[in-house]
Amino acid sequence: MEIVSAIRKLCEGENAFRDLFNKNKSYFKLNFITDDKKDFELFTTLIYGKARSVIIEMINDAYNFKEYAVKAHGILVSDGLDAMDAKRALEIFFTAFGFPGYREMDQAKVSTVSDTISENFTTEYEGEVLGGKEYGVGTRTCYSNGKWCSYDECVWIDGVMIGYDFAKEIEFGAFETQKIGFVVEDNFVGNIKCFYGEDEEIDAVSKFTV
Repeated sequence: MEIVSAIRKLCEGENAFRDLFNKNKSYFKLNFITDDKKDFELFTTLIYGKARSVIIEMINDAYNFKEYAVKAHGILVSDGLDAMDAKRALEIFFTAFGFPGYREMDQAKVSTVSDTISENFTTEYEGEVLGGKEYGVGTRTCYSNGKWCSYDECVWIDGVMIGYDFAKEIEFGAFETQKIGFVVEDNFVGNIKCFYGEDEEIDAVSKFTV
């Protein structure tokens, strides 16, 4: 299994994303299921080495991820990786969790998944699908009484959002807001960049911790 698929596989289930950062729980599991041994070493150096704390900070302030990427890259290089390997380590993380610029879809996996939650509420997902579930990069639009009310562009893992999310929603039936941040198990964590028309602000929710 290639490294991005293996990382996502390890993130299936409750608290699995948090467990990914626990070396005792995840290092050997990830090593077992991936064939990309060099990428495995680069990725585990990123999340278990000296750059670990920067990655966790980045998750909690995802809108500014590029600033943290520069810092993490410098730490990886000072920790012994060459510049290209350090860049690759970050690319793996960004691709696994759908950061901007790292959201290419495998067109062979793209499909549509529709769901009726209630008589008045439906959802439609378009993107990568595995086993009939949302799995990979995609977008989901929710409809209330036939009108769209929310939208998420994210990574889904076994039907659950985990990754960098660009979201839109209609508030009070009239006002469109945009939210950008990192989602763990369908919930935003840390700082969320919110746009209300021409206004913007930071909304702070519970931080991701390990």
